[in-house]
Amino acid sequence: MQNLSLESAVSVLKNEGILIYPTETFYGIGCRISSEKAISSVFQIKKRLLALPLPAIVSDLEQVFACTQLNASLVRDVEELAVQFWPGPLTFILPARKSVSPLLTGGTNAIALRLSSHPIAAALAKAVGEPIVSSSANISGKAPVSDFKELDAELLSHADGYVDLPPSPMGGAASTLIELKGDKIVKVLREGAVSSDSIKEYGFAVL
Repeated sequence: MQNLSLESAVSVLKNEGILIYPTETFYGIGCRISSEKAISSVFQIKKRLLALPLPAIVSDLEQVFACTQLNASLVRDVEELAVQFWPGPLTFILPARKSVSPLLTGGTNAIALRLSSHPIAAALAKAVGEPIVSSSANISGKAPVSDFKELDAELLSHADGYVDLPPSPMGGAASTLIELKGDKIVKVLREGAVSSDSIKEYGFAVL
C-alpha cells in the first residue's frame, strides 16, 4: 500500500474507505461520519467495543453545527471556546443530530468533535465536506503511535490507504475531552493537553 497524495486520500474517504492519517498528536484512523459501513469497519479493524463512541475531526464551526443540535447557550459556548482553543487538542462533546449514526455516538446521542491543528487532518475534513472519524490508529488496548514505522501491520493491511505527509505527529498528551453543559459550564471527562485551569481563565466553570 502506497503513501497517498491528499487528493487520493480524499477519494478513499469519499468512496466510503478507511484511511490512516496524521494528527498533531498521533496517527489516526477514520472515515466519513456519514458512512455506517465504514464506521463499522473502523470498529472491526481496531477490535473496538461497539459501545465506545468514536471521535471526529471537523474543518470549521460550520461542520460542527451541521451535525449537532444546540441551543443558543451551547452555540455561544462552542464559539467562544473554539476561538480560544481551536485548532488544537480540545474535544467537545455535544448533542448530536438524529441523522448522526448511533454507531458513531455509541448510543449516547452525543458526538465528540475537535478541529485538529494538523494541516492534513483538517484539510481532509474540509475536502470531504463533513467531519471524519479520528480514532487513534492502533488495535484497542495498545498504545497510540506517533511514528509511522510503529503502526500495527494488521491495522495497515485492513485500511484502504494511508497518507503520511508532514508534519509528523508530536505524541504527548491526548486531547482534553469536555462535555459542554451550556451557560459556560463544562465537565472534563479526560484531562489532556489543554488544562482545566486554562479553560477557567475564560470564565468557564469546570466540573
